[in-house]
Amino acid sequence: MYRYYSFSKIRRIMFLILLLINVFLYNWMTQPYKGEYKQVIGDSFSEEYDKLESLFVTSINYSLPIIEVAFSSQGYIGKDLTFSSLLNAKIKDPINILKFQLPILAQVDLKKVSASDIHNVQTNPSSNDNGNLLDTNARSDKNTSQTQGEEEKPALKNIDNNKPYLLIYHTHTMEAYAATEKNKYIATYGYDRTDDLNYTVAKVGDYLAEYFKKEGISVLHDKTIHDYNYDKSYVNSFATVSKILKEYPSIKAAIDLHRDGYGAVMKPGVETIPVLSNLPNQDFRKRYVMDINGEKVAKVSFIIGSRRTPEMKEDWRKNYEFAKKISDKLNELYPGLSLGVQVKPYSEYNQHLLEKSILIELGSNYNTLEEAIATTKYLAKAISEVIKQYQDFEQ
Repeated sequence: MYRYYSFSKIRRIMFLILLLINVFLYNWMTQPYKGEYKQVIGDSFSEEYDKLESLFVTSINYSLPIIEVAFSSQGYIGKDLTFSSLLNAKIKDPINILKFQLPILAQVDLKKVSASDIHNVQTNPSSNDNGNLLDTNARSDKNTSQTQGEEEKPALKNIDNNKPYLLIYHTHTMEAYAATEKNKYIATYGYDRTDDLNYTVAKVGDYLAEYFKKEGISVLHDKTIHDYNYDKSYVNSFATVSKILKEYPSIKAAIDLHRDGYGAVMKPGVETIPVLSNLPNQDFRKRYVMDINGEKVAKVSFIIGSRRTPEMKEDWRKNYEFAKKISDKLNELYPGLSLGVQVKPYSEYNQHLLEKSILIELGSNYNTLEEAIATTKYLAKAISEVIKQYQDFEQ
């Protein structure tokens, strides 16, 4: 009896000790990370540098197979995605569960998907034809006259379109804006999204590409839809961009053009024109809109992923410095138009493929397509001035 009492007492003491150790470790691991980036942040990086997540979250991300899979499929990992990824494991799909729980299966699956996507780009008639990858925006869409015909069309300079310097593409090609009387659409494939590219970031990319040409920058605009399966968006765009870079080695810079989002404005299947002044978060609406010369334009933000695995040799700081130069130039020319640069430590966003590869969020779902298009001439001007300062740019 005495021995049992002693053993029970020892177990309680051990439990208390382990509890204290766990509390200590949790407090230590949830402190802001103060490692190798401390000096970088203090010296060359401004207040726009996104605060690094805690070591606790980092440990979770690297220790659970499901999180590593989400790394590859979603392009970023954060606290919210940690939990949403767990919920995304489809109970009725045993292959999906195995993929999320067994890292080796997940890796094999990702490689097959990448190879399949590259093959589909070559054989699928719905994908961009290799011969037509250049100047996709120069080919007039038959049903875009209503939108494009009423906008300003910049005069083009004589540039070599066979050797593009800049690539514009869209990982989330179906990201759309708030509908207006001029640009009506019905959302599909989720809130604020549509596969009618006349109303998405792809249309904004058309105008951006035209203004780049006006500035003397040879550009390739790819409008492949990568987000029919949203979870595979970055895997799909990786395949597209890798193939394009192989075919066009002259490309030295890339822009993955997105728009930001908050809540839901355009509900799937519902035809409506939202009243912008009645949207629930007016602070978010104000964050992304301003006036330039009496015209409402959408503000711009830049996203850089700092995650790099051992095989990714490109230094993410070069991506950051490219984005920072553009952000500074944009605010120099048009004060307040850039919201700055954010760095996400759990992401790479395929930016490891080029030293001058960035993700731009042009407006949000609280902006209209007209406001986003209005920004393109200013954004192209700022980016062009920065690009022309690089030695690898040939006029």
